[in-house]
Amino acid sequence: MEQKRIEGLWDCVFCDSKAIKARFASCPSCGRARGIDTIFYLPDDTDAATLTKEEAAKTSNGPDWLCDYCGAYNRCDIMVCKGCGSDKKESKTNYGILHKLTGKLFKKNR
Repeated sequence: MEQKRIEGLWDCVFCDSKAIKARFASCPSCGRARGIDTIFYLPDDTDAATLTKEEAAKTSNGPDWLCDYCGAYNRCDIMVCKGCGSDKKESKTNYGILHKLTGKLFKKNR
């Protein structure tokens, strides 16, 4: 059985925009970056949200990592911070660790 990859969604706490695709680190409406408290959820129609093979190839499997120096979010497969150039090895925090204890990484629906 072939696995399919579904893009999660998030809501902006600043302007109340809903169902922003997870690929966007900033809100397309107000421009504010999503924060460490962002909770992702799956869309109601997961078939429609299934990524094509080309789109899935551009995603990563691991959690984003947070630069301990400048606070920028970086994809798990990026080894140098896009914000300040710090090495990923110097940072110990990732999105999964930040939310592991709270259990708030994903929620089933809005």
